[in-house]
Amino acid sequence: MQSVTGQGGRHVYLDIEFGYVYGTCRGVIMPIEIGAVVHRSEDDSVRYLGEQFRYDVDVEIWKKVTDPCGKTTGVATTVANMGRGEYGMAYDHSFRVSDGEVAAAEETAQHAFADLRLFMEPIISAGDIPAIVVFAADMEKKAFRAAEVSLDGCTLVDLQREIRRHFKMKQVLSLDRLARLIDFSASETAVTSTHFRYPIPGELRHLLCAHRGMGDAVRTFLLAREYQERLPNLEARIRTLMETCESDA
Repeated sequence: MQSVTGQGGRHVYLDIEFGYVYGTCRGVIMPIEIGAVVHRSEDDSVRYLGEQFRYDVDVEIWKKVTDPCGKTTGVATTVANMGRGEYGMAYDHSFRVSDGEVAAAEETAQHAFADLRLFMEPIISAGDIPAIVVFAADMEKKAFRAAEVSLDGCTLVDLQREIRRHFKMKQVLSLDRLARLIDFSASETAVTSTHFRYPIPGELRHLLCAHRGMGDAVRTFLLAREYQERLPNLEARIRTLMETCESDA
């Protein structure tokens, strides 16, 4: 990744959040939120882009639960309706919708993927994006295919896999754990890691929590900066974590 992101132009650090339409047995999935950090290496400037795909449909929000070593230990599930602004509703695993409601859900999902395409097109069409960096790329790849988003020569970089490959780890580390290792924090005016600090508009502060599109995009961006520019320090912290996890196993 270092050679890719070392090129000129802008680089985009992206996160898409998804939801399964409630009651479809995970049969219908749709994007519900996206966040992006656009970084210009020439002047080290950043721009923040984000959007919520608001439709009046109940979606299941699945969040991984990880242990201190970054291993997944479970999943926490709630229900949200982005169109009505309702979040944290109880999830009933036995709830099912009718066949007609499944068809309506599929149509709604298609509209949400079309919204995703409209979000991505102006970013890519500028022609100066050599790389789009995400953390765990499988869902983004599927979403771009479903939305018919052409990357037009952009390299899609999976930062999680890059880190796993560099450190020869058996298990990938979660973004939650890596964000703690780089001392990620967000204030009313800035986001910071161990060695980097970038201003952020106050109106975005409420979007910077973990597992939100903007929050995870910003965490991915600062993790990438630490990985690209301060690798020895990050390596020491990850090696210590790996040794601790192995000794506890």
